[in-house]
Amino acid sequence: DNGNGRPFLLYLPFSHVHQLCAPQQDACQWAGPAFTSPSTGNATFDDAVEEMDWIAGKVLDKIDDLQITNDTIVIFTSDNGPWVAEQSCSGSKGPFDGKWLQYNVDEKCTACPHDYVPSPTAERPRRCVFPGKEEVFNLDGVHCGDDTGLGGVWESNLRMPALVRWPGKIEAGSETMEMVSTLDVLPTILSIVGIDPASANLDGVDISNILFQSRRDRNEHENKKTKRIDEELLQDRILFFWRDGFKNGPLPQPFGRFDVVAAKLGKIKAWFYTKSAHYNADEEVFHDPPLLFNVIDDPAEAYPLNPDDYEDIIQEVKRRVAEHKLTVDWVTPLTVARDPKYIPCVDKRTNCRTHAYEYEEEYTQILDGNKVSSSTE
Repeated sequence: DNGNGRPFLLYLPFSHVHQLCAPQQDACQWAGPAFTSPSTGNATFDDAVEEMDWIAGKVLDKIDDLQITNDTIVIFTSDNGPWVAEQSCSGSKGPFDGKWLQYNVDEKCTACPHDYVPSPTAERPRRCVFPGKEEVFNLDGVHCGDDTGLGGVWESNLRMPALVRWPGKIEAGSETMEMVSTLDVLPTILSIVGIDPASANLDGVDISNILFQSRRDRNEHENKKTKRIDEELLQDRILFFWRDGFKNGPLPQPFGRFDVVAAKLGKIKAWFYTKSAHYNADEEVFHDPPLLFNVIDDPAEAYPLNPDDYEDIIQEVKRRVAEHKLTVDWVTPLTVARDPKYIPCVDKRTNCRTHAYEYEEEYTQILDGNKVSSSTE
């Protein structure tokens, strides 16, 4: 309220629909009392979505109240798809099923919610248990072939909704099928404020031309694009998709190594390694030639294309992936090291300036799975 017309950046991340169900399936989302079901006292996925919508609406209302609507660009998007193994708390995959994997993974492979492990019985082949509390916390998981959301690079974890509002700059109600990435947000904002994003050596690109294009120009452009011959795809933008969870590699299991498992060149997605999400028991499968899908015509990734018909595209994708890997600076991931000094501070008494050594023993016990008592709120 006291900005006095100065430029500002508001970054508002939501945890509402990312909260884990495990180990209590009946209390699996963040939502305040006003949005929580009075009959159960626990928030559902729908409750969490509704509260998130309300919060976003209050932000937009405040922008309008301050009369800065026409000077403010608002971007609302998500960084990942549903955590399928969490089931009722995971949201929907929509049409992005990853069907090829469903038919090409061992039927006995089970994906469990976070911190659960498979413990099948004859009566319950998908049974998952919470270690140490098997009799209290047990439930049925899902087939690994269905686990194609969060933690993988199937379309249900890549195709995220994105809404951008800037009255007077972006035509209301306009849509685009152009392939963009959250990596593009920073270079686009830099461009808008007059800074050349090329000078920053960023992974994303400036997509101002896509955002500010009129609906008519956008429709004409996309109609022409859908009619192009495949050879013209060679000039399209490419996106690279990395993940870990490999059987072999320099990192401790279950991480293995990080590698490019797939890439998109325009509408063609090339898979080098297929696997279900996270660290399920199915091992990665290497594909040479790559497994190809037209993810515009086949968003469910159900019908692989004949690689003989796309030899030029395959070679172009391989060339660009090799060039991309040469630009990567390899470092040891901090999340693997579990260094206590990177754990967020939690002590209000020190104004959240917690020294790591004060809590190192406690955090070590937590990471080892042992419950400890805490003297702080």
